[in-house]
This record gives sequence, C-alpha cells and structure tokens, in this order.
Amino acid sequence: MKNSVVQSLHPAYFSMVMATGIVAIAAWFLEFKGISLILHYLNMAFYLALLAMLVARIFFHGKAIIADLLDYQRGPGYFTFIAGTAIVGNQLVIIENALFYAKILLWVALAAWVLITYSFFVVITIKENKPTLDKGINGAWLVIIVSTQAVSTLMSTLAPDQPFGEFSIFVAMAFYMVGAIMYIYIMSLIIYRLSFFSLKPDELGAPYWINMGAAAITTLAGSRLILNIDIDTPMGDFIPFLKGFTFFYWSASTWWIPLMLILGSWRHLFKKVPLPISPQVITWDTGAWSSPWECTRFVLFYFQKH
Repeated sequence: MKNSVVQSLHPAYFSMVMATGIVAIAAWFLEFKGISLILHYLNMAFYLALLAMLVARIFFHGKAIIADLLDYQRGPGYFTFIAGTAIVGNQLVIIENALFYAKILLWVALAAWVLITYSFFVVITIKENKPTLDKGINGAWLVIIVSTQAVSTLMSTLAPDQPFGEFSIFVAMAFYMVGAIMYIYIMSLIIYRLSFFSLKPDELGAPYWINMGAAAITTLAGSRLILNIDIDTPMGDFIPFLKGFTFFYWSASTWWIPLMLILGSWRHLFKKVPLPISPQVITWDTGAWSSPWECTRFVLFYFQKH
C-alpha cells in the first residue's frame, strides 16, 4: 500500500472535475446539448471516483493528508475538492434541474470550505519552518479564490428555490466578497514573486493560468448574483456595485490572457520546455473565462430589469 495510487493521489486532482464541469456548463449555454450531456455524465464518474479515492486516502493514509496540508505547494490543491464539488452542483442545477442533489453538494462544499480554509491558514500561520516567497507561492494558491467563488455561484443559483432565499443571497454575497478580496491579497503576492524573484522557465507552469481563471470565476459569481438578486429586496441595492465589480474582474481576467500566451511562447519556443502543460487547468480557465463573459454581457448591456 506504500506506493498505491491512493496514497500518492495529488490533492489537486479534482481540477479535472473543475475543467470538465465548466466546459459542460459552457456547452449547455451555447446549445451544444449533446456534448454537454456527455461531459456532464463523464464528470459525474470522475467526481465519484476521485471522491472514493479521497475518502480512502483519509482513512488509510492520514499522514499523507497531513503532510500535503503542511506543504505550501500541495496544500492549496485541497481547495480543488471544494471547487469541483460546487461545480458539479452547478451542473446538476443547470443541466438536470436536480435541485435536491445540488443542495446536498452545496452543504458538502460549505463544510469542506470551512474545514480546509481554516485548517490551511492556521497551519501556514503557526508553522515554524516556512519557505521564502519564491519557493512558497505560485498560481495554485488562487484555487482558494476559485473554491470560494464556486460556492458563492452555487448558493446564488439555488437561492430562488430556497425557503430563505434572501438570506442565501446574503451569504453568497459574503462569499463573493471574501473571494474578491482574497484575489487582491494573493495576486499581490504573486505579482511580487514574478517581478522581484528569478523565475525559471519550468516554474512557469499551468498553475499560473489560474491568475486568469480566478478572476474569471469571480466574474461568473458576480454575474450569477446579479441575475438572482430580487431588485425589490434590500440586497437589490448592491446590483449597481456588482455590475461594476463584475466588469472589473472580467477586465482583470482578460488582461492575463495575452500575457500568459506571451510567457507560454517564451517558455516553450525559446526556452524549449516541452509540452504539454496541464490541459485541465487551461481548459478550466478558458471555460471559466468564456462562460461569465456571455453572462456578463447579458447583464451589463441587455438585462433591462435592473
């Protein structure tokens, strides 16, 4: 069992669920229903298989779980479980209208968010031997934002069908705000790391594409809030603010795309780092960027109700 697949399972493997789910949702909105359904059911299988492996790892390889949590590079990978769970929940709402199962996944994602978020930040705060900034942080840390906004998106999507819908919108808004400010916090550190520490070509991997993806899903979370807030409630007062902030994050995510393409060309064409880099990360990021743009365009320019 020492070298089993379960023991060596990387915490970030749920990024595969994130990538497949966001593309399935985007395909559904673009009327590619057949492709969307195939990806939807395929992603259900991915999620259940990875969930079973994660549960087995918790029970049989607890020390490996703790070791990963203490690791600055692998620890943030656990946030992909939260994001993957919430994205699967969004799939169930959008593609199947399976509200009951989506609500279960929302509670799972919420519980995991509380447990993983506070465990990770407590651990890295009290840890005595800490790496330097250039060794400790990379784009993977932005999955913290992705997970937070994925929970916000699922919660706001389910809010109209909740008995306490306005309170659900309030909590979804709080998650959105936490994710938005965390993006600014963590992105400031990443920009500092990229600008003032040497960066080897092989270090500029797929996690840095999450620079764009985290802002993109923040755009999506804001868009879903705008669409689901009742203008006649107190939360309706936030709609103008959300429109501006949503466009702010869409602009930020779009800004990253040319830069990452240029840096990718430098990495692969000039420095000869072999392809490919992680396809699921780039697939998820581009899907996350395109989905909220359709929603944001609709909200900002055509949604006359607000």
